[in-house]
Amino acid sequence: MAKIDSFSFGSIVINGKKYRRDVIIHPEGTVEKRKGGIWMFGPHSFSKEEIERLKETGAEITIVGTGTNNRAALSPEAEKYSRAAQLDLIVLPSHEAVNRINQLISQGKRVAALLHITC
Repeated sequence: MAKIDSFSFGSIVINGKKYRRDVIIHPEGTVEKRKGGIWMFGPHSFSKEEIERLKETGAEITIVGTGTNNRAALSPEAEKYSRAAQLDLIVLPSHEAVNRINQLISQGKRVAALLHITC
C-alpha cells in the first residue's frame, strides 16, 4: 500500500519517491502521474473518465484531493457519475486528503486517490 510521506504545494512524496505532478494512487500501492493539463501539473477539473477508472480499481474508498487552495473540482459529469455509481467518494482539499488517505490505509482500507498538488 502507498504511504504519503509528505505533501506541499507542487510536490508530494509517496513511499520515498518525490512527484512534482498530480498523482493517481491505486489501492495496491502503485502510483502514476496524472495526465493532462498545462505545464507539469494536471487540469483543475477531474473528469468522469478519471473517476470511472478509479472505480475499476476495486477500492473501498476513493479520495479526491482538490489542491492546496481547494481550486480543483469534479466536473459535473464526474459528480453525476459518482452519485449514480454510489461511490464511497471523499472530496477534500489536498492537505486534508493526504491525512485521510494515510489514516484509512493504516486501518487496512483499500483506498484509491486522485490528488491535485497545486492551487
